[in-house]
Amino acid sequence: MAAQRWVPASPEPRAEALEPFVVESPDVAYSKDFIEAQYTYSTAHVCREGGVTKVRPCSTRFTFRTARHVPRLGLMLVGWGGNNGTTVTAAVLANRLGLSWMTKTGRKKANYYGSLLQASTVCLGAGPTGDVYVPFRDLLPMVHPNDIVFDGRRGAGPDPPGPPALSVCPPGCPRG
Repeated sequence: MAAQRWVPASPEPRAEALEPFVVESPDVAYSKDFIEAQYTYSTAHVCREGGVTKVRPCSTRFTFRTARHVPRLGLMLVGWGGNNGTTVTAAVLANRLGLSWMTKTGRKKANYYGSLLQASTVCLGAGPTGDVYVPFRDLLPMVHPNDIVFDGRRGAGPDPPGPPALSVCPPGCPRG
């Protein structure tokens, strides 16, 4: 059986940060291609000499360089037909296509609630009216899940012995 492939384009452009921000610091530099940050990791070295415990502060300077261009990301799932592969694929497709469905409590719409990168916020610091929060995904350039290209195959082969593979989305799952 040939590998399965599904690569639709995102129907809507990715939502960007409402207000881009820059860090004004002598330790951060922006260029057309990169963001570079200098960071000093401070710790202490502890040793025992002549019956005395000595603590010596020490530090290491790091340079972190992040490319500003967000590349394409492909995800190859071996075992795509299993629970994990179908769950992640269904979640991304539901969000990419903007699916919604009716429940006994009303209409629900696909979202990335529960996703560390898509749903959480980080406090940048204090502003004139209080703390300022931004989405975690806007701290650095990163691939949006809706832009991931999926590929892969069922790990068990075309005709696995035993019970059929489990499904996350049942046939006829309502699209609304």
